[in-house]
Amino acid sequence: MTVTKARTEQPVFEIGGQQYEAGDRVRFPRAGMRRNRARIYEITEAGAGGITAEAEGCRYQLSRGDIDAIGIEHAEETR
Repeated sequence: MTVTKARTEQPVFEIGGQQYEAGDRVRFPRAGMRRNRARIYEITEAGAGGITAEAEGCRYQLSRGDIDAIGIEHAEETR
């Protein structure tokens, strides 16, 4: 008999073979301003069409097209 845990599906955003979900810390390497490229954002919501991320008290809703333009990568650092 195999015991399996109940699986809870958490919404995920996928692009470029990478998956991102709420709680992930990310950077946007092609953001227009240097300080925005260096900033670490925390994803608060994720779905097939995009993400919502927060940094320094501001919230950003980014579509798949936005993210395609500014890029996205997992941040190495923690807050």
